[in-house]
Formats: sequence, C-alpha cells, structure tokens
Amino acid sequence: MEKQEKSKLEKKVMEGAFGPKEIKKGEKDRFLGEYKERILAYLTFDQIRSEAIYPQIKEILAEPEADFLVIHGSLSTEEVKPYLEMAQEQGLSFRKKNSPDFKGEVALAIVSKKAVAARDRKIMDRQERLQKQGLSDKIIKNVGAYLCKDCWNDLLANAPEEKINYKKISLLDRLAGVDCISCQDG
Repeated sequence: MEKQEKSKLEKKVMEGAFGPKEIKKGEKDRFLGEYKERILAYLTFDQIRSEAIYPQIKEILAEPEADFLVIHGSLSTEEVKPYLEMAQEQGLSFRKKNSPDFKGEVALAIVSKKAVAARDRKIMDRQERLQKQGLSDKIIKNVGAYLCKDCWNDLLANAPEEKINYKKISLLDRLAGVDCISCQDG
C-alpha cells in the first residue's frame, strides 16, 4: 500500500513539474500535434515545396468534417499561400505549429475536431497520380507551362482539377511566339 501511495505522489510531482502525461505523443509528433484519426489529409514538405498546387486540398477542405488547417511552423506564408486561400474560401482557419518534437514528413494537414473514418491520409504524389490518369510526362513536369488547344483539352479530359497549374495558349500568346511545351521536340 505504501509503495502505491508513493507512486501516486511521484506521479503528482512529475505532472506538476512537467505537465500531465500526454496520450499518443509519438503519433501527435508525426502529425503536427494532432491525433492521426482526426487528420483528413496531409501534404509532405516535398509536395508543398513543388511548383504545383495540389487541387485535392480544395476538395477536402470543402468536406463537412474539415475544421481547420495545420501548417508546420518552418514553412513560410508564401509557401502555403495557395492553401491558405483555399481554406479562407471555405471559411476555415489555420494554425501554424512548431515544436522540436515534430518528426516526419507532414508539412500541412487538414484536421477535424473529431475522429474521422479511416482513409488514406497522405495525398498521392502528383506525378504518380497524373501518370495513372494518362497525362504526358512533358505536361506533368512543366508546371505553369502554356498548352495548345489539343493539350489543354487532353488535360481537361484526364485531370481537369490540374488546370490551375497550367495556362492555355491564347491568340496573343501565339503571336508573341509562345509554344506548347508538350508539342515541342526534345
């Protein structure tokens, strides 16, 4: 009995000195301080730092379960600006969190205030997804490129959500000598 009492006393002292024991701390450190079961989706640092915008984020932010966006504190506002704008359009707030305990690749997460059904939380790498959808590597790798009418229609047919990452060549562009990156040789 005495040992159990001492154990309770030690626990109280430890909680007083270091705060209460945290449940699933390792998991929370991998998901920007959030429980995995509350994460709807996330992007990695590589995905955030790529030139392309991941349009799936906009769809997930529109889901009723989406409550807020969490961003790793090491990212600049400029790096996450498109995603902040998407969250703002949906009326969602964001939180920037930083901790030396954070581990892993999660850079941005869409979070619910309650647990959500199990799902694949990591957004598929853009190049892999677009290759599966049948887009040419030239289009995929040249984010921000101008596309001719045929290539633009191919993009819209296979991955319409990606139109935010490209520009359609206009008559003025043609007159200025702009060529379709996908139709160029080499």
